[in-house]
Amino acid sequence: MQKQRASNVTAEGLLVGMGVTANCNLNCKHCYSLPLRGQNLTLSQVLKVAQTKNINSINFGTGESFCHPEFSEMVDKCYEMGIKMSLTSNGYSIIGLADEQLRKFNDLDISLDFIGKSKQNSFRNGQSQELVDQAIEKCKRLGIEFSITAVLMNINYKGIPQLLKKVAEEGCNLRVNVFKPVPKAGIYKYRLSFEEFWEAVYLLFTHGNLISCSEPIVNAMLDIPSTVPKSPCGSNSIRIHPNGTVSPCVYLTDSHVHIDHIEDSFEAAIDTETFKRMATVPEFCQTCEKIDACGGGCASRRHLNGGLDKPDEYCPPYRQKEIPEIEVTKCRKAKDLVHSSYLCTMIFEGKKTDGKEI
Repeated sequence: MQKQRASNVTAEGLLVGMGVTANCNLNCKHCYSLPLRGQNLTLSQVLKVAQTKNINSINFGTGESFCHPEFSEMVDKCYEMGIKMSLTSNGYSIIGLADEQLRKFNDLDISLDFIGKSKQNSFRNGQSQELVDQAIEKCKRLGIEFSITAVLMNINYKGIPQLLKKVAEEGCNLRVNVFKPVPKAGIYKYRLSFEEFWEAVYLLFTHGNLISCSEPIVNAMLDIPSTVPKSPCGSNSIRIHPNGTVSPCVYLTDSHVHIDHIEDSFEAAIDTETFKRMATVPEFCQTCEKIDACGGGCASRRHLNGGLDKPDEYCPPYRQKEIPEIEVTKCRKAKDLVHSSYLCTMIFEGKKTDGKEI
């Protein structure tokens, strides 16, 4: 039978994913915030989160934050409180914010899924490439640490070498999130198969050097020391959705916990069933030698793809497959990036054409 492992959830040093709005200037085909369109947090709700005990950092994402009329004020107030901040944007928010406000962020993420203007703009239904280009130039001009962020899908994973070449040329990082389905919007078709997932991982390590990995199944199978134990979502990070609900992962929008019920800390929220269930260990995994590194894999992916009682769909032992032999190469210089321990993600630097480290 399945059981719950001892939860790592704590109100100490929480990383907060803040969706101040679900609105956006684009209409991307894989968007997880579509079911929340029209929803916005208030300035007072955002400040309430920033004022709770032991907040480590805040990443602004979900919708395009600059679409919120009070976003600039939110940035200024959080900075005044000493909150470390990052921002995930399609470029619009980075372009819209004043230079002095952008400098208040620890690092920035710019969304780019394809190399090629026509594919990028078609998939995101707008002038996406133009926004990306302007945002990159602005980050470089201001000397701000930034990453290109891509969602790994079955339609773009073969472009990983080109994405890593791009970040090497731009002097930035590549952060990749594995696509997860969005049931409330009926978005399933971009999911990677088992073979595609591990081919993508192979391409990442062949053409890039690892900065950090918090994708538990990759850490476990490739024996990579994790920046956080097991699945980080609901462990050391939480999400505030634009409708005010609080959940372990941005893909889980069915939480009964609301920001208006929070007092001076998130201790009560993280002690609810919404969070505790993320610590479920499938029966299959309980005797696995990789359990301490994996914990069953990405909890959100398991929940969305069939249930928390089943192991991660990309687990080789569960699929009765050989563990892939992939050489892990790491970058020589450590980087302080908010997303390194924030969610199930992988961050790389690109290799030069001769294969040497940058």
